[in-house]
Amino acid sequence: MTKKVHIPIKLTIEHRAIPHLFKNEVYEWIKDQKVALVSGSGKTRQVTDQIIDVINEQASGIQVMTCKENSLDAINDLERRVLEDPPDMIFGVGGGKALDVSKVLGTRSNVPVVLFPTAVSSDAICSPVAVIKMLNKSTSIGVKMPQAVVIDLDLLASCPPRMMSAGIGDLLSNKSALFDWNLAHRAGKEEMNTFARLMADNAADSFLNVLNREEIDQSRLMKTAAESLIMSGIAMSIAGSSRPCSGSEHLISHALDYHCGAKALHGEQVAIGVLFAQYLQGKRDHVEPLLPYYEKLGLPTHYSDLGYTREEMHRAIRKAPSMRNRYTVFNEWDLTDETIDKMLDDVYPDHAKNRYQQTGSSAG
Repeated sequence: MTKKVHIPIKLTIEHRAIPHLFKNEVYEWIKDQKVALVSGSGKTRQVTDQIIDVINEQASGIQVMTCKENSLDAINDLERRVLEDPPDMIFGVGGGKALDVSKVLGTRSNVPVVLFPTAVSSDAICSPVAVIKMLNKSTSIGVKMPQAVVIDLDLLASCPPRMMSAGIGDLLSNKSALFDWNLAHRAGKEEMNTFARLMADNAADSFLNVLNREEIDQSRLMKTAAESLIMSGIAMSIAGSSRPCSGSEHLISHALDYHCGAKALHGEQVAIGVLFAQYLQGKRDHVEPLLPYYEKLGLPTHYSDLGYTREEMHRAIRKAPSMRNRYTVFNEWDLTDETIDKMLDDVYPDHAKNRYQQTGSSAG
């Protein structure tokens, strides 16, 4: 029995991708078509204006809508505007919020979406999942994959380093997520999709292989990170869920969001969660520790560098297993308060503090 898998039919990751958009197949798609651009605010709007300059004579009409937040009310408001003047295509321009909102709008209105990420801070740049806020809580919902993704490497190079760090944190979590998926499969709790597992694993390995070279080309590393995050999104589409890229480490991040104030970027929190997840996993089986890569990349190694207290991190670990009905390494441990305290000392020692500068802000 075959399964239909939806993936983007056009992917562009290159320098000057936006100025050269007129050379792209996407440019042909919009000939005499109406295009709605969903733009983040701030600097993202400047990128939107650059895109408009390129497509202005090709499209029959252009509508710009600003995405200030990813709340359900904001999405409903934008959807009303889309329904009043239906576009033929939606361009999502910005960071995670703008991209997720664009995917939701495209899914609801059955309009194809092209994404123009201004940062690669998570695997949301190409995934069948969008995060929206409902009743002040973040919720993941299923959406259609974008028809195309256009990534301008010059634009990524100008982003705050924090954004790239968050994206790499989300990417490396594939390793702990796949360990958890294997646990669930062996325990008879879930089926394993081998193609999705291979793609998610290869996505992380491709990045690590470039990182392990004696001489690291930053442009190549950035491009590989973007490609690997795209592969992660496709792995989720193949699996039909976020399972290949989301395990116990994501449960910790969700708990930090829900119970501790969501003080950092998603990928930063996931990176911290990976360290705890790998500690538990390493007690059950052999795992390749990712901490040496954290030190090489300058990723966060202590929760306090993201603004969380020890009490908040303890609460997040305690609440993590209940965040989703998903079998992970947490199900194989009986974590008492005393055990969690001991593990916090082991995973996040004092000398791991003050290694990460939480500078820059999320792109809308």
